Amino acid sequence: MNILVYIVVVLFFFVLILVGVYNSSDVTVNLLAWHVGPVPMGAVMATAAIFGVAFACTIGVIDGIKIRITNRQLRKQLRRIEEEADALRLRLARHEGPPGGPDGRETSS
Repeated sequence: MNILVYIVVVLFFFVLILVGVYNSSDVTVNLLAWHVGPVPMGAVMATAAIFGVAFACTIGVIDGIKIRITNRQLRKQLRRIEEEADALRLRLARHEGPPGGPDGRETSS
């Protein structure tokens, strides 16, 4: 599965490079009060792709941290429930007594 992801990423950047090379005209970038230009279209596309990948990686890291925290909490909860189950099994084993009835006598039919 990881190999497929790597292939898709390499293919994406290869297409990005091709589009950037074939669209080498200069453009002006306007972001609110910030104006940059003229800049080659390929550079704008590469910058946008890099920022997009960085943003997606940041989201992924934050999501991974949340998953690890949740897993840790669930492991603690599972450990506590297993300890409670063991304690209940032990109490049940102590109160069962010998086989045959509650007072230890065999019952006949």
